[in-house]
Amino acid sequence: MDTARLPTTHARRFAMGAAIAAFLFIAFGIMAMGDGGRTEFDTLLRRTRGERIAAPVTPAQAGYTVEGRVDGRVVPVTLEQFGNKLVFLNFWGTFCPPCIEELPSLLSLARARMNEMVVVAVAYDESWEVIDDFFDRFQAAAVPPNFIVLRDPQQVIGRDMRSAFGTEKLPESYLLRDGRVEARFVSARDWISPDIVALVDNLRKR
Repeated sequence: MDTARLPTTHARRFAMGAAIAAFLFIAFGIMAMGDGGRTEFDTLLRRTRGERIAAPVTPAQAGYTVEGRVDGRVVPVTLEQFGNKLVFLNFWGTFCPPCIEELPSLLSLARARMNEMVVVAVAYDESWEVIDDFFDRFQAAAVPPNFIVLRDPQQVIGRDMRSAFGTEKLPESYLLRDGRVEARFVSARDWISPDIVALVDNLRKR
């Protein structure tokens, strides 16, 4: 055995061990910083199975014209008209069972935050008559004034408002604030759950 080589080998092993330890220390340090950098909003969003968007509302999204109803008259409406309010944007239709399933909780959320947010429900039904008939038969409490039902006259995916947001399936919802799309929710939710209410309040207080 060449005993003269033992110190060198030992030194190499020590150096390699030190390098591995340093790498793990840095890696865990970065992970810890990442956890510490996560905001309460991000934590709540994860619990609600939402997706962080954090991007400005595009001109195509803000300027897209849908239909509203005022005193029985059809009027043009765009997202720009809501300014920097906290907007809960929901794409739905009366023909969509999951949309109907989540509607009572969405109405409850609107009522619970009547002075803090606007719920904009854009329907993809063929006519206002279908929507009116649905709400005439819908067994729920009165629709609050901050729950605004609109209709997209364009029914072709790729040229409609939902496509401007990257949406193809219903229901799908977005949280908008100060000209930014903050979060997206794919599929139905219980919109009055504690985590979602806390998420809305967190965004509202910013």
